[in-house]
Amino acid sequence: MSASTPRDLWALVPTAGRARYLRRTATAILDELDGLAAALADTVGQPRTEAVLAELLPSVGGLHDLADHGPRALRDRRLGRIPALRAGRRSVLVQAPRGTVAIRGGTASPWAEPVLETGAALLAGNAVVLSTPMGERMRAAFERGGVAPELIALVPPGQDLSALAGHVVDARPPREKGAMLVLDGAPLDRTATGAVWAAFAGGGRHRAAVGRLVVVPSVAEPLIAAVVAAAQRLRPGDPRQPETEVGPLRSSETREQVEALVAAAVADGATLLCGGPLEVAGVRGAFYAPAVLRGVRPGARLLHEPVPGPVLAVVEAAGEEEAVALARGAPAVSVWSGDRVRGERVARTLGAEVAWVDEHGHSIPGAAVRLAHHVDPRRLASQPTRLRSARWLPYDPALVRAATASARLVHGRESERVAVLRRGAVPLARTALRLAREAIGR
Repeated sequence: MSASTPRDLWALVPTAGRARYLRRTATAILDELDGLAAALADTVGQPRTEAVLAELLPSVGGLHDLADHGPRALRDRRLGRIPALRAGRRSVLVQAPRGTVAIRGGTASPWAEPVLETGAALLAGNAVVLSTPMGERMRAAFERGGVAPELIALVPPGQDLSALAGHVVDARPPREKGAMLVLDGAPLDRTATGAVWAAFAGGGRHRAAVGRLVVVPSVAEPLIAAVVAAAQRLRPGDPRQPETEVGPLRSSETREQVEALVAAAVADGATLLCGGPLEVAGVRGAFYAPAVLRGVRPGARLLHEPVPGPVLAVVEAAGEEEAVALARGAPAVSVWSGDRVRGERVARTLGAEVAWVDEHGHSIPGAAVRLAHHVDPRRLASQPTRLRSARWLPYDPALVRAATASARLVHGRESERVAVLRRGAVPLARTALRLAREAIGR
């Protein structure tokens, strides 16, 4: 059957060839860096400098990573022993494209994640249905990289994608935010800087965002003071200006939701140390200054409901054991202790999908992990046409004896192998010679 659609033709392009289109797309993004940063500021309210550092440049590096390492990850993988040890039989795992993959993006990661998922889908040989606020600009970037426009279909955000593709990849961040766990010995300056970025970058909505800072008594006072001082120095403003560090929230309804959650925590005994709703002169938008709350109770709504804004809740534990328990369950968590071995030991007990020690940052999965969403693993087995299996009917006693001796030699008790070899050497040799003659047709 001959390929007749752009998707069919694209799947026939060798993987290394498809990888070249991803590198060209990365170059196209670099060529349009300023224009794309301005578009992100206008479309989703992301500050231009943050758009470059947190979205555009990571997408460039990620596309090159896919192009460099993806072809190897998509190769057929041999299963079991090598063919020479299996009488010429071969079994491989084939990474087949799914066909069409739908990708849903959002405003929290408006560029990098949907671009990289689109790149992975294309590299795997798929067509793409893309639903994201920056979809037009993304498709244009891939087109400038040489990808046929027919391979990327756009649908409005919010539309049901399940009817348009066999597989849907959600490139939006998890609804639940992560946590920072700060123990005795943590480097306070570095920890405070990490907390400010993790809690307030991207309006508190990026993939590695944290919503709670769990601290032990020895570090609480100096760390809270440093975080509050740094939060108050952040500059809200027009996202189109390079000096702006905090842009507006998505909508006035979003700000009202954030205000309600903060007010509920304060009513339950927490103290708002800084932040809150504000107006920026000459700039339209629902602004909310980065907020830090102290004395947040473990059961507060603020800790268990999605907070779509820059809010950090400080939870003070009585000691390390309680602090570890309060941090457990977060999808992403960083452990700060100043001791790498100790930090890694604690991080392993938290059950987080991703964990860091004495740092907190974006976790960009490797090419193989990202590509796994876009392929359909299938098994392909073959053997020389003239060989006969010992498992086929009618059963051949000589093949059965040889197969049994072979299994005992490879998998049996080591103490019995000499005896098995002594008894089975001749049947094995005769069977091997017979199979070899059958294989070459004599």
